[in-house]
Amino acid sequence: MKRSKDIILYGLACIMIIFIVSGVCLFQPKKILSVQMANNYEELKLLIEFSDGSEEWVDIWQDETETYYFFLPAGADTGKVTFGNLKDEDSILLNNYNLRKDENVVTVLSDMEMGQILELQMQTNEKMQEPVEVCFLISQNIASIFIDTASGTVENIHSDKNIKEKGALRIIDSGGKNSYSGVIEYIKTRGNSTWELEKKPYRIKLEKEASLLDMPSAKQWILLANAIDDTLIKNEIVFRYAEKYTSIPSIRGQYIDLYLNNMYVGNYYLCEKVEVGKNRLNIFDLEKATESANNDRVYDKAVPYISEDGKIKATAGLTNPVDISGGFLVEYISDREYKVAENAFMTNGNRHFAVISPSKGTVEQIEYICGLFNEMETAMEQEDGINPITGKHFSEYMDIDSWASKYVMEEVFHDPDAAIASMFFYKDCDGKDPLIYCGPMWDYDRALGSYGLNNYIVDDAKKAGGYGIYVDLMMKHKEVSSLVYKKFKEEMVPYVNYKAKSDIYELSLKLDASAEMDDIRWPGVHGYYKERIASTEYLSCFLEEKVRYLEDVWLGKDDYCTVDFLDYYGNIYASYKVKYGERLQETPIISSYEAIFAGWYIRGEDIPYISGLPVLSDVTYESRWIGMDILIQNGLGASETELYQVDPEILENMADMLRKTQEQAESNRGDN
Repeated sequence: MKRSKDIILYGLACIMIIFIVSGVCLFQPKKILSVQMANNYEELKLLIEFSDGSEEWVDIWQDETETYYFFLPAGADTGKVTFGNLKDEDSILLNNYNLRKDENVVTVLSDMEMGQILELQMQTNEKMQEPVEVCFLISQNIASIFIDTASGTVENIHSDKNIKEKGALRIIDSGGKNSYSGVIEYIKTRGNSTWELEKKPYRIKLEKEASLLDMPSAKQWILLANAIDDTLIKNEIVFRYAEKYTSIPSIRGQYIDLYLNNMYVGNYYLCEKVEVGKNRLNIFDLEKATESANNDRVYDKAVPYISEDGKIKATAGLTNPVDISGGFLVEYISDREYKVAENAFMTNGNRHFAVISPSKGTVEQIEYICGLFNEMETAMEQEDGINPITGKHFSEYMDIDSWASKYVMEEVFHDPDAAIASMFFYKDCDGKDPLIYCGPMWDYDRALGSYGLNNYIVDDAKKAGGYGIYVDLMMKHKEVSSLVYKKFKEEMVPYVNYKAKSDIYELSLKLDASAEMDDIRWPGVHGYYKERIASTEYLSCFLEEKVRYLEDVWLGKDDYCTVDFLDYYGNIYASYKVKYGERLQETPIISSYEAIFAGWYIRGEDIPYISGLPVLSDVTYESRWIGMDILIQNGLGASETELYQVDPEILENMADMLRKTQEQAESNRGDN
């Protein structure tokens, strides 16, 4: 009987081993051993056999001029590159070189200038097809990532950023060696305004934690497209500065060439995700603690909660861990984002924050962190910086050093998003550290003076005061402003004078080959200067001009007045520092989807902005607006007309008429 039982147990063990082994094999990254044989140019593929024996396929790509391109990863020239999906009897004529299926293309290309347009003629079924133009480009200095999705396409994930798809990921380093190979739990698109662009950003989650390109192990990673940054290097410049000169947690990243299902999709920045974790933002993980305090059934049944005043958005029905004082990771967001957020809070000062971690914050947790921010803001508002109820100074809530460092960077690197998005704060549990800190750093593709989405915009370096959060409240306290000026003088000025230009040049040189491929793959991404090199040089010029200006404003002896302009929601839209007695050289251009701009007026008064007058004091101008409903009813005489029923062309014509009327009124005021 015992022997029979042993045999049964042995058999079950064998079955389990087979199942486990089979499971491992099932979820191993797929490796394409064969592909469809090419019958035309569109089906041609290159098979790259790298020096370490690993293999990858690369698809052909055709641009709008009908020129074909092959974009090769760095390290391909040290191995063997062949037209791997040619039939044995077919051949390729490349500038009079006859190539068969197994012949090395690199050998032929070594006799030519890489990147030149060549003539390619394909022979199939003993018939020569019409010749076409082809260009071979090869990257240098950076690794390549190859991702195969389960469906074999990216159409699904591109249609909706909430759609996730399983896949396999491989990394080939710049020398052509396999650096990583593994299963990804999912790949998805990400981003807000950048998601609307053709060159999509992505988020990937590995099946198991792993170190990618020498970065600390983690599961979740981001692939930034840098689609509106024609230099490709703005994020890296800011991240480098934060890591070297400040204590603010910085994002680590590496540039790569990305291939999705064998198709080259451009130069990307593989980087860490802003999240709580031992190798990321290393604070107490309140999310894990909350999960541990609730079983899966309870956790899944938890329901959304919104307070009566709408200031707390949390999760009801969960048990709290013993300590709910941290850790928190929160992001400053717009009121529009707040309306759709599920895990967020609004302070008494009408500032909106999303709680990133814990992602299912309990009512008590969100109330706690909201209360802390309220107490801190109240302290900031006081002349002496002390909360009259708690008796605590704002420095007992906020780490002033991190705020000052962050503000200097936002101001000098000139980030237009700083006052509206991607502004993070974190707080550990009280037992480790009771203070709120600024960081991590994130999202600087629109910084450094120029950015473009629908059109390209170049900002004036001679602006100061509106790049950040709590600026007005904090800079009125001498201990804070003195620290800001000290950090600017001792850290930022030497960096711009002696280090920034070399960093910019080094990164530009490193990415030169990859950026050339990216420019061809995404021809619509062009800066003001049209050429990437000129746009890159502009970064140095902008930083130098910005620092010279701030040296005058912050460290000089001249008296300056602050001129603020408020947007539709009453937030600072633009801020200028003007020498006492001088004239403001420009007024900001502003628009809104909800109304038509009707002019700038001194806040709380019916006194319009008049160009040409000397600035003799600090002044704030609010924007006045005409609602779309009023415009439609009066302009069309149709009180029952809904906005969606109006011909957009008619509405635009009406808006143009209104703008011209405003411009004429401004001109008349100036003449008077």
